Amino acid sequence: MAPLLLGLLFSLLLFSGETIATTSPTSAPPLSASRLFVLGDSTANCRDNSRYAALLWLNFSLPSCSNRLFSDLIAEKMGLVRPPPYYTLKGSSSVATSMWNFGTPQGTILSSTNSFSSSTLSRQVRQVAEVIQILQLGYGAVNARQMASSAVFLLSFGTDDYLRILRRQSEISSNPKYQRHKLGPLLVSHMVRAVKDLYNADARRIAVVGVGPIGCAPSYLLDRSSKFDKQHCVGEVNDLIEGYNAKLETRLERLRSELPDAEIVFCDVYKSILDIISNPKIYGFENVRDPCCRVGPLSLAPCKMSCVKPHRHVWWDSYSNTEVVNSLLADWSWSNSSGTTICRPKPLQYLAGNEL
Repeated sequence: MAPLLLGLLFSLLLFSGETIATTSPTSAPPLSASRLFVLGDSTANCRDNSRYAALLWLNFSLPSCSNRLFSDLIAEKMGLVRPPPYYTLKGSSSVATSMWNFGTPQGTILSSTNSFSSSTLSRQVRQVAEVIQILQLGYGAVNARQMASSAVFLLSFGTDDYLRILRRQSEISSNPKYQRHKLGPLLVSHMVRAVKDLYNADARRIAVVGVGPIGCAPSYLLDRSSKFDKQHCVGEVNDLIEGYNAKLETRLERLRSELPDAEIVFCDVYKSILDIISNPKIYGFENVRDPCCRVGPLSLAPCKMSCVKPHRHVWWDSYSNTEVVNSLLADWSWSNSSGTTICRPKPLQYLAGNEL
């Protein structure tokens, strides 16, 4: 067992006043959706969340990390604080039973050659299973199962997979697995497998977030070789993303019938962001092309603010949305009170157990 998890177990048992040898587990927290497990890529966490985090004096996270992300805003709607990165918990038992963020910048569904800076979907799912095992030791199997089944599991993957693959044209042409028409089904199969693995670890409330229209992101708009559509986006890229989202939602619909005691929700952020880009004035935006935060060629380069009104911009950096966009997505995902809901078949408010 990893040293971090041993530390968490020690702290959890210390605070609960129990030992592993006890025959009567401690009382579990109230059965409500007061816990949030976040898994994902840079759309879920922009802070360093690697096993080396405690050893590095420099912060190798993305330089635009001051932005509140979608998962942060959903946590707030659940009445929780911003979920801390997994590797920074340092054995806090109070946090260990309520909030976890396993996401990491450049996290991918598929395996990456850069194991130092990224964490794959399968690795994050394993980390979730390890944490639930720790809770079983601290609270007993029955209580830990209730804690997992009453928590919300939020998965936000795919953006960094497409960004990585589309930038490596040589890999696409040389490796049949990464050919564009095969990439979507491959990513979807891994996502479905992850949802099943989480289910087998007693997760019952699972929200899967789709990929946004990265073909409209500044990183592609600055490429003069790109071919733009009528919305001034790279249509070829967006077609790939839209196809992936459609396949993912279809497979999740099928999975709901296979796992009838699980609530599985798909949140379609693609169409919402595209609608904002197509109708910026309706939503109060003035700039749908330029990023507020311009980053140098190296990840350690400082973020240079290039806009006076960030709340009027859609893009924060080369491919991340501004907090205002994230806030709209969180509102539309949480409930349908405004007549707009992007999560199907039910909003996240229902998934979290809050009153509708």
